[in-house]
Amino acid sequence: MANSIIMPKTGMAMEEGQIVEWKVKQGDKVRKGDVVAVIETDKSTMELESDYDGMILALLYNAGDTVPVTRVIAWIGGEGEAVPQDGGAASVSAGRAVSGQVSPGQAGPSAAPAAVSAFAPAGGPRPRATPAARALAKEKGVALASIAPGGKSGEITRADVDAAVSAAETSATPLARRIAEAEGVALAGIRGSGHGGKIFSADLPRLAGPRPAAVDTRVALTNIQKITGKRMLESRQTIPEVTEHTGADVTRMLEIRKELNDGFSSAGLPSKITVNDFVLAAVVKALVSHPRMNSVFAGNEIVYKGSVNLGVAVATERGLLVPVIRDAQYMGLREISAAAAELVAKARGGKLSSDLMEGGTFTVSNVGMYGITAFTPIINPPEAGILGVCAIEDQLKLEGGAVVNRKKMGLSLAFDHRIVDGADSAVFLKNVKDLLESPLLLMA
Repeated sequence: MANSIIMPKTGMAMEEGQIVEWKVKQGDKVRKGDVVAVIETDKSTMELESDYDGMILALLYNAGDTVPVTRVIAWIGGEGEAVPQDGGAASVSAGRAVSGQVSPGQAGPSAAPAAVSAFAPAGGPRPRATPAARALAKEKGVALASIAPGGKSGEITRADVDAAVSAAETSATPLARRIAEAEGVALAGIRGSGHGGKIFSADLPRLAGPRPAAVDTRVALTNIQKITGKRMLESRQTIPEVTEHTGADVTRMLEIRKELNDGFSSAGLPSKITVNDFVLAAVVKALVSHPRMNSVFAGNEIVYKGSVNLGVAVATERGLLVPVIRDAQYMGLREISAAAAELVAKARGGKLSSDLMEGGTFTVSNVGMYGITAFTPIINPPEAGILGVCAIEDQLKLEGGAVVNRKKMGLSLAFDHRIVDGADSAVFLKNVKDLLESPLLLMA
């Protein structure tokens, strides 16, 4: 006698399930406990096992079909055994039979025709659905034919699509998903403790075992870090600091830099001009033109310095160092580049003497290589200011009716308002910007 395989009812509220995948086909032999299909309910996805030994006589629904609970979806029995006529007909009355899955012995005038789902007629018009439902189904990649209509007139609504999408997704918190991905845990099949079976991190099996206890590590500050911290605190506590931001179009500057470096390379010269070298040269020229920015605060006096001693902030393993390029007003672009390269190498190699870090009148700090687009650098007292150099970004610009791509560098000037007011500092910053946008002036 043939035995039926039905759509299981896994909960009191369950009314239907969807056949996600058949694991067998007509004619396959199975044993009790073998998985014959994957079924999706309103809460989870489960494997449907056979309760009998035998041969698959007929599959009455296709993968993707939604079937009411307790409805017969397949028959299993002995080889050559016929599918019960009454049972078979009842099974397919509310759904479509799987094409080619009923044995030839079942076809004939007396066999009940395989009816088609009321909301997904085979070969008929497309399923009735509201515009919102169609749009959502298209967005989520859900076939409307697989969704049971819930509208008053038999149409598929947006709520029906939402319910189908929710049923297809494993509900889990973001933290649970991250942990599962990191530890290689499959969320499918885990019944969570949250509402509707939502999975929390505590519901996940710990495959890697207990984690080691976290241990704090204490590292003593270097003398350089202590001094830097003390001076930066002094700066914040005593200097009324203001920061202004702007951007410079450095498209042409980058082109000239490439031309210079290509020329040096062709001539066999070791020189290499960096983006920061152009900035240093522009700052030096601007400081000469704006001596108030090249002054220092001394009690009741402002001391205008006779030389431009330019500090270059350098990050090292031991902390931040600021070596000084002395008398930079007498140097050209290539000389400034060579001096900066030498100081940076000494700073990072631990060979920077204290006298090379004294007497600065203005400082440049470049964090552009880290993608920073704006920041507030801290003034190195008693200097009047510090220029922060930021990242170079692509920026679209309309020129002559055409859209062109330009390279824009961010500049952040922090200044001591006791020495320089907002207007003077703005004029100085604009001067730096103009020089970077007209880089040939830096080689005059």
